[in-house]
Amino acid sequence: MRIAVLGSWRAEDVTNWGLCEEKAFAQACKQVGREVIARGHSLIVGTDSLHTADGLAAQGAFEALANVDSDRPRITVVRLDEPGGTRPFDAARRERAGVFVDHLVDAASMAVVKLVQAQLADALMLIGGAEKTEQAGLIAAFGKRPLACIGSFGGAAAALNKRFLKSPTTWGYESWETKRLDQLQEPFSDLVLRAALEQAWIEGAPKLMIIHGRSTDRDVLKEYLLQHVGRVIVLADEIDTTQPIPIKFERFASSVDGAIALVTPDDVGGLAAAPGIVVPRARENVWLEVGWFWGRRRRANVMLLTKGEVNIPSDLGGVEKYEYTTSPDEAQAAATIQKFIARLRAASEAAEVA
Repeated sequence: MRIAVLGSWRAEDVTNWGLCEEKAFAQACKQVGREVIARGHSLIVGTDSLHTADGLAAQGAFEALANVDSDRPRITVVRLDEPGGTRPFDAARRERAGVFVDHLVDAASMAVVKLVQAQLADALMLIGGAEKTEQAGLIAAFGKRPLACIGSFGGAAAALNKRFLKSPTTWGYESWETKRLDQLQEPFSDLVLRAALEQAWIEGAPKLMIIHGRSTDRDVLKEYLLQHVGRVIVLADEIDTTQPIPIKFERFASSVDGAIALVTPDDVGGLAAAPGIVVPRARENVWLEVGWFWGRRRRANVMLLTKGEVNIPSDLGGVEKYEYTTSPDEAQAAATIQKFIARLRAASEAAEVA
């Protein structure tokens, strides 16, 4: 996943934004950067200034990368396209090539940089901050992007948590999703950090993608899964008009722990040699996306949930498959989904121990 870290601690914002504990703020931001790298994710920042959460988190991430072999950039720097300007993190770039990559923004405002950070990220973590941080957080929340506001040091992050608690549905939250917000306002600790990572869906409960065709059964399945897992991705629900569908699919599919493919009888087909014999089939995109998961995320991380008698390609005979009659949340289907979720959770916990 790509995690954007935003925020700041400025003396001039102490009164208006209630900022506190400057030294602890710096330490927390560095720890967040280290934890993002330790979990195999990449970081998106907008500056190298050490009064910002961005710059401090990048510093922590760079320190963590000293012990990590990686063949891809792990820190994306969103910056203004200014001819002749100096590159952020210039000394670190010279020390280790290939860690940083730039995303240039054709604008004259740092507020735009913050918004681009939010747009590029799979999840956001906010620490302290003022107006620009608040704007980015509100856009992320309204777009239902995973967001954790560490309010331990006041600022925009604390103000946002209070706003989300006061009127959760206005900002795209269900009431049950706000359960960690009070904890994120506590003095910073390992428990607060863990709560933030879980709130941003970076760790904790499994994250699932629903692969589907044209059936509205996907909405029923999504509603059911949201009661049991960390996050549910339905590609059609993810607002992103800037990327082609294959790139968009790969980005979201790479951020989840597993997938449930709804194999519904949306099409019919048969052999050209027997044109009078047709059978119910799923949409072609379903099998393309199942194949991607099989090849990239392992066969054990995808299950097929079929509606009635639907033709299954013979090559997929070894993929876990269950059938439902009317609704994907009916008792028998629900039991198999729970087993699948339990297996993903066990695999995640085993990986943490290892």
